[in-house]
Amino acid sequence: MDAWRIDRCGTCGLHALSPQPDGVRMEEFDDGSAYDVAFALREPILAQHDRTLDAVERWVGPGRLLDVGSGPAFLLEAGRARGWDSVGVDPSSFAVEHARGLGFEAHEGMLEDLRLEEGGYDAVALLQVVEHLVDPRPLLAECRRLLRPGGALVVATPNPVSVLARVKRERFNYWIPPTHCVWYTPDALGRLLDAAGFASACRSTWSARAPGLHDGEDILASTRFGRRIPVRARRAAGDILVRATDAFGLGSIVEQIVLRREAECD
Repeated sequence: MDAWRIDRCGTCGLHALSPQPDGVRMEEFDDGSAYDVAFALREPILAQHDRTLDAVERWVGPGRLLDVGSGPAFLLEAGRARGWDSVGVDPSSFAVEHARGLGFEAHEGMLEDLRLEEGGYDAVALLQVVEHLVDPRPLLAECRRLLRPGGALVVATPNPVSVLARVKRERFNYWIPPTHCVWYTPDALGRLLDAAGFASACRSTWSARAPGLHDGEDILASTRFGRRIPVRARRAAGDILVRATDAFGLGSIVEQIVLRREAECD
């Protein structure tokens, strides 16, 4: 972090890296090394994707799903198991070939450059994508174009006002410059999506609960009170803690589902 500063807007709460990077760096994604941790956490990630799709299916019901930034293809797999026709998009050649090897339709490149079928999708997912982009508005406009009328967009991104962020401060797990360059509070994310032509459906937060990557245990290990709890008891205490933080909208990841709004943006 020594070479970077994170500025916070006092009006909207947006956190942004300074100086801003020139663009997304793809080298580590092209050779697949960036996905090593994800593959090791396959089952917990699939479980979280199931919870995400539970929420999406309150508004649209299994149909054609586009995962932008599909990475290790876990959302594609979770969707297929539930009856979705899952399609991936990723700038990483490794990710695209991996998805194709699993039998999915997958497109290599940036979404805005691919010109996929207008209105061809019931749901579009941007899971931990917007924090990589200095300006996500062109991407959001393309997502809106690709959604059918009434289609759902789900966006998940690190929450800079989460309990984990407040406790760990400069050691927050999701300050990852320059790969991450913008962090949206729940309210800032809502305003961004509203301005892009979407109507809010629901918002929630969630926290990592995997072995070796458990936000509740991390919070406890980062506080004087938490360190007094025996290590063997921290998992149970951490589970209670993250259930509370998520319930109050203070989990580490904010996830918002919005619906394509008609009229003024058409």
